[in-house]
Amino acid sequence: MKLRPHLLIAIILGATAAASAAEEVHAPSGSRPFVDTKTFMEHVLTPAAKAIWRSNAVVIDAKGEHDLRPRTDAEWEEIESGAATLAEATNALMIPQRVLDKEWAAYVRTLADAADKAYQAAEAHDLKTVADISDRLDGICAACHRHYGVE
Repeated sequence: MKLRPHLLIAIILGATAAASAAEEVHAPSGSRPFVDTKTFMEHVLTPAAKAIWRSNAVVIDAKGEHDLRPRTDAEWEEIESGAATLAEATNALMIPQRVLDKEWAAYVRTLADAADKAYQAAEAHDLKTVADISDRLDGICAACHRHYGVE
């Protein structure tokens, strides 16, 4: 099939326009926090982490002992969602107004890595790895909170 010159020009112009549009979409967004860091942690990070922590929990009440490990696809989906939220939320922790010092970035990277591994393990329904990461998340959060004097 032979391309006509005007069709070739239209294809090139279309590709150029699409590339320009793609550049605009990926341009820096001027991200800014909408809530303070404490509120962000209470309403975004903690609920997301709890979805992972819950997979490693046992509750004892008047009716007995309840193992909260995931058993259904819906329960695994909750862990996946929590881990995905936690991983993506680490980007919001790196908004310049939230970064406190050099150590902050190291804590955030460690959290992002753990959340990503939790997500992958939840997708694979790998309870042992999710449980291990649950324990690791507890340590990551506790270390960061100790470092910054947050209870």
